[in-house]
Amino acid sequence: MENQKKYRRRATLIEMLFASWLGLCLNASTNFANYFSYYLTGIVGVGTVLAGSFITIFRIWDAFTDIGMGAILDKTNTKIGKFRPWIIIGAVTVLVSSWCMVNVPVMMPENVGLRLAAYVVSYMIFVLGTTMLNPAARAAGQILTEDPKQRATIGMIRGVSIQTLYSVLPVIVFSHIIPKTKGFNLEFFRTYWLVFAAIILVFSILAFYGFKDKDTYQKEVVTKRQKGFDWKEAVDVIKHNRPLQMLILSAGSDKLATVCQSNATIVVILYAIVAGNAKLNSGANSYTLIPCILMIILGLGGVARKFGSRKSMLFGSIGGIVVCVLSILLWVFGDPKTFNFPGYEGFSGWSFFTLAFLVLWCLYKGFTMVTSNVTNPMIADVIDYEMYRSGKYVPGLVASLFTFSDKVISSLAPTLVSFLIAAIGFRNELPTIDTPFSNKLFAIGLFGMYGIVIVGLIVNLIAMKLYTLTPEMMEEIRVELHRREEAGGSEPA
Repeated sequence: MENQKKYRRRATLIEMLFASWLGLCLNASTNFANYFSYYLTGIVGVGTVLAGSFITIFRIWDAFTDIGMGAILDKTNTKIGKFRPWIIIGAVTVLVSSWCMVNVPVMMPENVGLRLAAYVVSYMIFVLGTTMLNPAARAAGQILTEDPKQRATIGMIRGVSIQTLYSVLPVIVFSHIIPKTKGFNLEFFRTYWLVFAAIILVFSILAFYGFKDKDTYQKEVVTKRQKGFDWKEAVDVIKHNRPLQMLILSAGSDKLATVCQSNATIVVILYAIVAGNAKLNSGANSYTLIPCILMIILGLGGVARKFGSRKSMLFGSIGGIVVCVLSILLWVFGDPKTFNFPGYEGFSGWSFFTLAFLVLWCLYKGFTMVTSNVTNPMIADVIDYEMYRSGKYVPGLVASLFTFSDKVISSLAPTLVSFLIAAIGFRNELPTIDTPFSNKLFAIGLFGMYGIVIVGLIVNLIAMKLYTLTPEMMEEIRVELHRREEAGGSEPA
């Protein structure tokens, strides 16, 4: 009751659950697209470096569409809200374009140029669809509530949900689809599309319902004098909003590391070529799901709710660095060939490597899921800070600027992996489960899985030194915004 009096906008549990699950649509889209290097090389017929470069170009295109979407969204006011129309339009666009990505290129004559053109057009539309979903997913905490504990809870729900998704999808891919399709062929992509389409359909509908009672907030707080998005305003926000700058730096470096780590080539190198069984990737995620969820609850449900998002980010970053270093040492000095799980071919008992890997992987996933998912409650705080600083409620602009920068930085990941692979001789084809082991491949696998992550986490520590939105500062902002509402405007005094 005390919180209800203190905070004028709070969410129900159902609202927090359903709205948070929109993030599953975006992460499922990223996971779906991660496999398309194999589609481009194996089905369309382009080289590995060119395939990686195209994916980088697509992500940059994706980033620029976010800016345009921010402009459109901040001018959107309909009977069903500001964000919800774009959830439905975005979900339909993603479903149709993803089907075209898989099926339209192979309908073309056997010509690399024609098939590549068909794929590029389909993928660009796919990107537009995910862009429409992104602002609501990023701004969910700010839309639903001003209670910092609830914002941390939304981040926790999102983190647990995404961790579950990323634990389930590898099992589906490596333990069910690939054994059936015998590789990353057309049958694989058509089968996986059915799984992907079901995720988009179910969770976009739930998110649409989750936002229904809160997607009207702008009408209550924005003065008639406020105009929509313009480029000068975007430059002003990115130039003067220091917390947004630091959040972009932190999240962008993390995302670059995460995309490199989840790259299918890195997974194949470390699990299939070094350890000897690609299915171990899905097994590792299955065995560590519950402990990882407990780590997320500790980081976001415990640290963030009690001490704020900034300390939660520091907690995850320091822990992640330590665990990554220990993991590299385990792979180098341990025996990866003894890595196995019950039910997998060749299992003869629990080895030291397997047990040590599981402990470290649980800790690693827990710490890094804290750093990646605490960004959403931090975005909510940054949106409030921008209103406090400039008097303008621009959730679409703030979310799109964050996502734009995040995607530009992380777009380097496929190209980085492609160049690393090409540098050791894989210029026309990617390593597969049948590729022989080499020390060079091993080094790239470790660097892609852990090394880039360490760099990103160090960047987090530096950025958080300059991130000023502490719990005390956010309380000051909340009181001031309430004062302005009572005075009938949103402009600074």
